[in-house]
Formats: sequence, structure tokens, C-alpha cells
Amino acid sequence: MNKKMILTIAIPTYNRCDLLCQSLDSVLEQMEDNIEILVSDNASTDDTQTIMKKYCEKYNIRYFRNSENLGMDKNFLNCFQKANGEYIQFLSDDDILLPGALQKIIYLLKTEEPAYINLNSFTYSTKIFNPNERKAPRIQLKESGDLITYDKNLIMEYIGVYVTYISATILKMSKFKQIKNPEQYFGTHFLHAHLVFRILSEENNKMIITKAPYLAAKNNNSGGFNLYDVWVKQYKKLLIQTGFQSGFQKSQMKKIFIDDMKGFIKDSILKYSVEDNHYEMNHKWILFINTYMYPSLWFRVWPYAILPRPILNHIYIQKRKKK
Repeated sequence: MNKKMILTIAIPTYNRCDLLCQSLDSVLEQMEDNIEILVSDNASTDDTQTIMKKYCEKYNIRYFRNSENLGMDKNFLNCFQKANGEYIQFLSDDDILLPGALQKIIYLLKTEEPAYINLNSFTYSTKIFNPNERKAPRIQLKESGDLITYDKNLIMEYIGVYVTYISATILKMSKFKQIKNPEQYFGTHFLHAHLVFRILSEENNKMIITKAPYLAAKNNNSGGFNLYDVWVKQYKKLLIQTGFQSGFQKSQMKKIFIDDMKGFIKDSILKYSVEDNHYEMNHKWILFINTYMYPSLWFRVWPYAILPRPILNHIYIQKRKKK
């Protein structure tokens, strides 16, 4: 490709053709000449291939279909390796780029030349996104405008778990190309977040969090993975190992992990314990060996993994009634 692209919007997808159309349309409605769209299809078995053929006939979209399912992380890396832009933004196939967001993103890239941007977002729960829907942003900045800083610990203080939110991630490709052996993060479900930490381990990196939401994030969409392995074991590795190695404050990484375990992950464990038909002892063991050193979690999280299912089901029903 001869034309210089400032941004690649990479959409890794698997068996979500209906949602993929929404996501693609939200980008196409605000396209500019110096942007490319790349769709990496992880061997979908639904109508994704047929639908993408129609899109490619009408729009300049680079569509790749893997011959087999490579797994989430390999598909993410596939996007990195095929991108032509100076920057890459990942967009989940179930998320929406809000109107006007793309023009603002390009402005930030040209004027600030950051190494990393985290795009603010809000959640939506309906099957089809209502373009008139607006909610408060998930990241509440104290600043009057976008946060632009060289302080990576300040960035993590704000974004916390949203470092794992793939659609919020914009990275400078020249920084990615300096990373050796990104394949070591295969199987973590957080390859992109590990790479964010690796990039931010360097000094003098400019980072941005947008004040306003640029994304509408699909709520409660299953990732098809073992929650205990991903959101306990792998999430802890991301923060405590790669976070430490990348120069983030150890106390801050531990606090983020503990706070998340106390909050939304605790609720997810409750739901998982009630609804998963393959709920086994090894799930409890994963939770124990990754949290036993944090006494504040003993009575906040563990009961959701060890109580009998009838009791858990009663707690779950009562919690849903309160919402």
C-alpha cells in the first residue's frame, strides 16, 4: 500500500456477524482517506465471510480470514502484523465507535503524537445500539479536558482494569515493533494489555486518556473463556508480573487487583458459579492459590466459590432483584 496511513482500525472477529455489521458501520460513517480498516476473521462458522465479501465490494476494507481458529491472542497479533498505519486502534466486533470520534482521534494523533491512548467509553446492553443513548463515561477524570501525561502510574490510577479493554487501546506501531517475543503472551487473553505495559515501560512516553466517551461498549457479552483462569490467574499475572517488570508501582498494581476482585470480578464469580455447567473443583483452586495472600478477600470473594449451589443461586436471584 503506497498511501501513508496514520491509523489502522483493526477488528478481530469470530462468529458475531450481526454485531460486526454495527461495529463496521460506525467506522465507515466517519472514514477519512488516511485511515484503513482491517478485519481479521478467526475462522468464523457463521455468515461473517459472506457479509464481509459484500462490504469489501463496496468499501476499501482489508479482510483476512484465518484457515483455522488461532485463539484470541494470536488473532490480535495477526492484526498488529498486518497493520499499515502509524497507529493501530483495536475495535471489538461488538463495540461502537461514536459519531465524531474518529476525527477527534486523528487530531490527537497528529497534534500530540502519543505512544498510547485509552479511549473513554460507556456501556450499552441492548442488542442494537441506540445512537441517541448517552451515559456517563466509565473513567471519571478530574481534569477539565483530556488527560495528557508522561506519568504512567497516574494513567493506571485512572484506567485500572480498563487497560484490558481492547477497543479503548490505541498504540504507536513503531513502539510495538520494538517489542521482542510478543508470542510469550499467547493464551493470556490479554496480549494487547501486556504490550501496553511493555511499551509504557520506556521513559518519556506521552499517554492520553480522553475525557469524553468515544466508544459504546457492549455489556455482558461472553468471551467464551474460563473466568477463573482469565480474570483471576491471568489478570493477576498481567498486573503483578508484567506490571512490575514494566516499572509500575507494586503497591498500585496490588491495589488494582484486590479492588477488582472485591468488586465486579466477585459478582462475575457468583454468576459463573451459578450458571456454569462445568463448575469444577479446579476453578476454586485457581481462586485460592491466586488470592490466599490477601486476607481482605477471604470473606468477600471466596464464599462465592465454596458455598453450595442452592445458596449461591438464592444470593444471585436476590442480587438481580435489587438491580
